[in-house]
Amino acid sequence: MGSIDAYTFQNFNGSFVSAQTGNLVVFAYEYATKGWATAYIRVPVLLGFLLGAFISQGCKHIKLSPNRRFNLLLFFSIIFLAFLTFAAAVHMPKLSMLFSLGMFSGYELTVFNRIGATSVNNGIMTGNLKNFANNVYEAIFSHDRTAMFKAGHFLSAIVTFILGIMFSAYLFHAIGTEVFTFAALLNLVLLAAIHIHFRLGKRREMMS
Repeated sequence: MGSIDAYTFQNFNGSFVSAQTGNLVVFAYEYATKGWATAYIRVPVLLGFLLGAFISQGCKHIKLSPNRRFNLLLFFSIIFLAFLTFAAAVHMPKLSMLFSLGMFSGYELTVFNRIGATSVNNGIMTGNLKNFANNVYEAIFSHDRTAMFKAGHFLSAIVTFILGIMFSAYLFHAIGTEVFTFAALLNLVLLAAIHIHFRLGKRREMMS
């Protein structure tokens, strides 16, 4: 999400796909100072985000084991990223692209929101930063080992988000096709790693 936010920020007049708080602030400010003709561009990504979150909430109720459901949701993410790569390559109209990016963001933030047992937002860092600081306090002053692990989970999400922005901005120059292709390949590698891990686990069970 960090890499895609960097792409939309550069190519769509400072728009974000994951941070809807920022979009609402900019929309309200632009509407009040410049009028609808300028502010309207913030609307498609917000509507796409709402639709993506609505639909993906239903995906979370797919009746499969947690591991198989996660694999299926990750596969859907790869397909969506492939579509975004194609859309960027053929220069999809700006409003349609923003709507599609908003849908993808709503999907990602709804279905991929945990690291281990910790609820983490992979696109909006305000809550992650707050929760990181809260858990660091509990780990230090309450000697809470669970809080220490949670702090590590929040920190990993924050660092990954920042690295995504840096990769997008410096390595790919926030060019859509390259950003989306890299994200799709990364998810594909993750899906393959999960599949291999699952197969190895099943083999160990059979041998034991």
